[in-house]
Amino acid sequence: MQVTELNDVKVYNLSAGKSLPQFLEEARKKSKSLRYNEDFKKRIDIIQDFEFNIASGRVAVSPDGEYIAATGIYPPEVRLFEMRELGMKCSRGLNSEVVDFRFLSDDYRKLVFLLEDRTVEFHAQYGYHHRLRVPKVGRSLAYDSESCTLLVGGSSAEVVRLDLEVGTFQAPIPLQSLTEVHQVVVNPTLPVISCAGDQGFVESYDLRDTTKPLRTLRVADAEDAELPMAVGIAGDHVTCCAYSPNGMYFAAGTASGMVRVFDIRSSRPLSQRDHMNGFAIRSVSFHARGPDSKDLLVGSADKRSVKIWEAASAQITASIESKFTINQLVFYPKSGMFFTANDNQRIGVYFAPSLGLAPTWCSFLDSITEELEEGSKKVVFDDYQFVTTDDLEQMGAKELIGTKFLQPYMHGYFMDHRLHAKLKAALDPFRFEEYRKERIRQRIEAKRTMRVRVKTGKKVDVNQALHQKLQMEAEEGETEGASKKRKEAASRAKALLNEERFKAIFEDADFAIEERVSGAQVQSALAEALPSGIGVGKAKKKRKG
Repeated sequence: MQVTELNDVKVYNLSAGKSLPQFLEEARKKSKSLRYNEDFKKRIDIIQDFEFNIASGRVAVSPDGEYIAATGIYPPEVRLFEMRELGMKCSRGLNSEVVDFRFLSDDYRKLVFLLEDRTVEFHAQYGYHHRLRVPKVGRSLAYDSESCTLLVGGSSAEVVRLDLEVGTFQAPIPLQSLTEVHQVVVNPTLPVISCAGDQGFVESYDLRDTTKPLRTLRVADAEDAELPMAVGIAGDHVTCCAYSPNGMYFAAGTASGMVRVFDIRSSRPLSQRDHMNGFAIRSVSFHARGPDSKDLLVGSADKRSVKIWEAASAQITASIESKFTINQLVFYPKSGMFFTANDNQRIGVYFAPSLGLAPTWCSFLDSITEELEEGSKKVVFDDYQFVTTDDLEQMGAKELIGTKFLQPYMHGYFMDHRLHAKLKAALDPFRFEEYRKERIRQRIEAKRTMRVRVKTGKKVDVNQALHQKLQMEAEEGETEGASKKRKEAASRAKALLNEERFKAIFEDADFAIEERVSGAQVQSALAEALPSGIGVGKAKKKRKG
């Protein structure tokens, strides 16, 4: 997992790193188990097998949010993923590469694909259902659920219509100013379609009467036409477009890298954002931070970067860059997660906590990112040393003020602790040797016991020897470097000295301990007790007799 930060907004790349097959291949070559691989243990696989052999072309989320469909190569195939299981539900092979596809139902049961060979292929729950061909090469699909009409735009000056309820072709929609169509979109609340194409125009039509356009909106300026062509497309071409969920805002991206947002009631742009990298905009979509949020965001993607910004002010919110070519950008509704189809095996999965909460099927991402945020805040200045201007002058490092080696903070600066240690060592080269000797002396003194012990505590009248012995044991256990055996003896000695139930041992004469009598003391006591003239040896013989 990689982290990208812009203006204190973090975006977590959940698809960074190696895939499981790559880990297995590396382990096989090195003959090492994956249990010892730190990168493998720290990986995060949100959705299993969320990848293709070569690259991914398109990604879409079902209207009910329970399924994700993705197309890729090679061979051409579509993979369906179930979010409740966090894995792939099924995979279906196709005859040609997919240009675009749509969900025709709330779940995965009805799908339609536009293929490169001018084929429109319908799939049901059981798989392939029907296939037909359109007159011209198609580039975009759109579906109006109210009238069950499928719209196909492509390299011609008309939009093909198919009535899916009746199962017949309808009369195509002739375009007035456009000679080709790059994308067709349907307004989610009004029976209106918009076609983005060449010459910088977007034409909109009412599906109830398609004889003449409702409006022709000019998105690209005359200055855009003078820009160099990007991948064979002139700068004034409108390459992609999208409606907001409420149908009141419209966004369009041009081949010059400019994205403009319009209120459908006005022809003047509400805001605009330039990617400033010379690449054509490939995908644009709207996004809301949450179910109750009124902040509307716009996500735009060219082949190298993704920018997410506010629709009203064009203020950048989040941004990422990719070393692989990006083909499409898709947001997961009402969350902070979005996907990118790119020319890489793994489909891009990103999570930005500032855009919203994690989806319910991967709510654990919120706790993971919170722990990462808390952990990063605790160690912000752990490796830095605070110094003042006087300290810098003493170390002879005032020349570092204004450079990257000092970070201003309050009345001083933060300096890397390694640089600070080097400057202090250069200032006094013999200081470390003195410090080392002082530490050695302190450790030796701590281990030494006092030659003459100072008697502490009150004087006792009974069992003075025992009291003195217990005091010595308690003092020896408190010395630095004492053994475990001495510490245990010290704890027992303190218990005898301090507890009330043992207080009578040193106060009451009845608890006096009789000391052991030596042999000389016994002989002297016998000599005093026997009559004079009888020795101790004779007394023993007499006793035996």
